[in-house]
Amino acid sequence: MSLSKPEELLAHELSCPICLQLFSDPVVLPCGHNYCLACIRMTADSTDDAPPRCPECRDEYQGVETLKRNFKLCSIIEGYRAAAAAAAETRADEPDSAAEAPCSGRETEWDAKSCATHRRPIEYFCSDDMSLMCGVCFSEGRHCNHDVLTLEAAEEEMRRALENRSTLVSQRLHMTESLLQVTAKEQGAAEAIGDKLANKAVTVMESMAALVDGYRDCLRLLLEEERNMRRKSWQVGLDALEVQQQQLVQAQQRATQALSETDTCTFMQRFMQIEPKLREVATGAFPSGVPSKAPLNPKRLQAGLKTQDFRSEMTRLLDSLHILLNPLELTFNLCTAHPNLLVSSDQRTVKYSPVKQTYPDHSERFTSAPQILCTQGFSGGEHVWVVEVGGSSMWSMGVCYKSIPRRGDHSRLGHNSVSWRLQWKNGKLTVCQSSCNVALGEMSHHPLRVEVALDYEAGTLMFHNVRGRREHLHTFRAVFREPLYPAFSMHSHTPESWITLHNGM
Repeated sequence: MSLSKPEELLAHELSCPICLQLFSDPVVLPCGHNYCLACIRMTADSTDDAPPRCPECRDEYQGVETLKRNFKLCSIIEGYRAAAAAAAETRADEPDSAAEAPCSGRETEWDAKSCATHRRPIEYFCSDDMSLMCGVCFSEGRHCNHDVLTLEAAEEEMRRALENRSTLVSQRLHMTESLLQVTAKEQGAAEAIGDKLANKAVTVMESMAALVDGYRDCLRLLLEEERNMRRKSWQVGLDALEVQQQQLVQAQQRATQALSETDTCTFMQRFMQIEPKLREVATGAFPSGVPSKAPLNPKRLQAGLKTQDFRSEMTRLLDSLHILLNPLELTFNLCTAHPNLLVSSDQRTVKYSPVKQTYPDHSERFTSAPQILCTQGFSGGEHVWVVEVGGSSMWSMGVCYKSIPRRGDHSRLGHNSVSWRLQWKNGKLTVCQSSCNVALGEMSHHPLRVEVALDYEAGTLMFHNVRGRREHLHTFRAVFREPLYPAFSMHSHTPESWITLHNGM
């Protein structure tokens, strides 16, 4: 059938495929096709016991009683019927140009509730064109195959959509405000940390500059003293040589005069007079005050300048600067923590707890010794980290391979061949590796802040007390063959029994 007019096309779209009339009480099938309720019931009753099928696509459905009425289509048909009747009355009165003009739904000099083209009440809304239209606009078919809604349905959908959007905007606004607050706090904290880091780095550099200035001034003073001593020494030598020169000149003159004497007796008398002096000046040693040819005395400069102290102090400052600018973000590994060890939320502090924690079973968890490892391991390079301990803590710290036993006496740090540890316990500082326990020298106070320096390739593990005056505690030397993990153990149960990892900030 050829459909040349929009009215005919719309009427066809609104007709039941079975009775070919405008839908009457239309229902929608699960497949999406629409039929009059009476028409689809008739086709369903004609089937045997088999499930009914859609007359068009042959998809099965459960039955007519399960079908839902298509209210939207009902509204469109009702509007179409009303618009078609009204259109017949208005076409004779209105010019063709008015019928052909598009309906924008936007008012200029007409009531906002009426169509500007047809002067009829607004009844529909086209979602595709986002425009309002009257019944005549709808019946003319310009919005055929568009998503057309009645004003009530469109308003309901728009209000629902706007409420949803408003809810989302409110939620996002709340999230944005929260993020602004958090970001402002984090910015302030980051700036405070950055300022602290910068101030510490500047302080270290100023200390290095002051150290260099002090030793430079000391070197200048020592060089001036050395120069004065050398000048005096040279002057003494020169004076002695000049004296000897005069003695030699006088001796030579006397010898020449004696040799010019022709009388034998007179010559022999003169010879006996000058011979002892001639022998003395001719065979005597040169003055001992002549300085060496070396321009400076390095040993005296080194002793006065104390270059070893300079090296140690500068190394300490360089290490401090290295820690500041290359902080290690070490954290404790909860999977390794003994049940009596309580780890902080930031995983940087561990405390002894008399109540065992309900940690899940894990193959890496220590079950005998109250020990814990760090998550980070090192298989090369140079690394420095700082550990702070509680005032009354008894502890062990060091490194170990991941293959360290997790239970039994041999799981204790230092009591196997895969770990190295420094320990403070019962007022004694000891080191241990492969069960070889060695007591260190007496200390006026136990370490509260310890720097651990690992040089994997060089095979050194060094411990320094850095609370107050820097003090070397011990250095392990070994050939490392596996990745090393910082390891710790707690031996005391007091409230101040804790260990904290620092990144040098």
